[in-house]
Amino acid sequence: MNKLSEYRREFHKYPENGWHEFRTSARVAEILTGMGYEVAMGPDVIEPASVGEPERLTQEQVKAEMERAVAQGANPDFVARTNGWPGVMAVLDTGRPGPVSAMRFEIDCLPYDEPQKAGYRPFDEGYLSCNPQSVHACGHDGHTAIGLGIAGELQKRKEHLCGKIKLFFQPAEETFYGAQSIVDKGHLDDVMNFIAVHIALSAENKPLPSHTVACGCRDFLSDRQLDVYLEGRAAHPCGASQEGRNALLAACSAALNIHSIAPHEAGLCRVNVGEIHAGVCANTIAPNAMMRIEYRGQYPEISAYAGKRIFDILDGTVKAYGLTYHYVDYGEVPAGASDPAMMEIIQRAAKKVPWFETVYFEGNVGGTDDAAVMLTKVQQNGGIGTYVGIGADTTGPVHNPEFDFDEDCLPAAMELCLNALEELHAAEA
Repeated sequence: MNKLSEYRREFHKYPENGWHEFRTSARVAEILTGMGYEVAMGPDVIEPASVGEPERLTQEQVKAEMERAVAQGANPDFVARTNGWPGVMAVLDTGRPGPVSAMRFEIDCLPYDEPQKAGYRPFDEGYLSCNPQSVHACGHDGHTAIGLGIAGELQKRKEHLCGKIKLFFQPAEETFYGAQSIVDKGHLDDVMNFIAVHIALSAENKPLPSHTVACGCRDFLSDRQLDVYLEGRAAHPCGASQEGRNALLAACSAALNIHSIAPHEAGLCRVNVGEIHAGVCANTIAPNAMMRIEYRGQYPEISAYAGKRIFDILDGTVKAYGLTYHYVDYGEVPAGASDPAMMEIIQRAAKKVPWFETVYFEGNVGGTDDAAVMLTKVQQNGGIGTYVGIGADTTGPVHNPEFDFDEDCLPAAMELCLNALEELHAAEA
């Protein structure tokens, strides 16, 4: 087994949800330090003030998570260096004038359980998730491994490069504020080239199998998420039921209507009610409900359209059922688009890697990734960037608890990225 697969399986076994990634951060920092990097961690990487209240851990939670990380094999010194915030940055400074580039690798997982059954490779080969409600079902364990592989190879090639290369191991991609907190810290202010990779995207609206790559995606959707709290009134369903105000029925009605919002002719539009929690017991009219809602648009006008329709539905629903409501807004991850100029660099890099038998110039993400926050910042600097789709045969779609992938894509992805960085940072002979 190659080193990248070993890294990937370690991180798969110890997955951590957004803002809980203390073991992952400590291990990444320890490995990078062993390679010769001086790493930044925690508040030196992310801006804590940028992390909104819904995502913040309490001091008690932070303490418990840091203790768990140590119990699961993390070096206590590196865990302490997080200062209660995950995230790691390493910078290869060649000492020679040249461009500044950045790469982003996510380190968080998804909040559900991994299946424990024979025939599923992580179970059969002993790297099944050991943390409840935590599973790497989107390839971030692989992305972290790719990043570490790139870091190691860059040290070997440093004498042939110029400029600086920043490597970000980012928390909380699956939730909120991860990329934004790094941008707000100022780490992207001088960056002119940006590359992110993701395993198991699509091209021509079909999943990318092994031996394929897509050089960039231009169909990012924005994403806004809301926690909506409906307040009604409890009553006995067989007594004075007319006094009740049923928040459960209101939430169900609102969910059905939200999912009936018409698409938009200008581009992709997505809405989803992902959770509903309501009521107190079987013989009481539900006095409260909570809904988790998200909406996405390919362009700002589409996002604004979806948001207006959702709030129209909420306003109408609470009026019809005699309720009130309030909500928590997590903010918005922007839409974005890869730059053709950087996609051309990736195309040349991919053609040098024999494993990639088919190279698509443009792929499909059809969803959201907060890499768009970093990409947009670099574009605002006057720079260029791309979001690369690495093809891999998988056991299921991303965000499925049985997601596993062909690990042979890891060294190929690493080699592709190194080829691109060598073109961007080639030192003059």
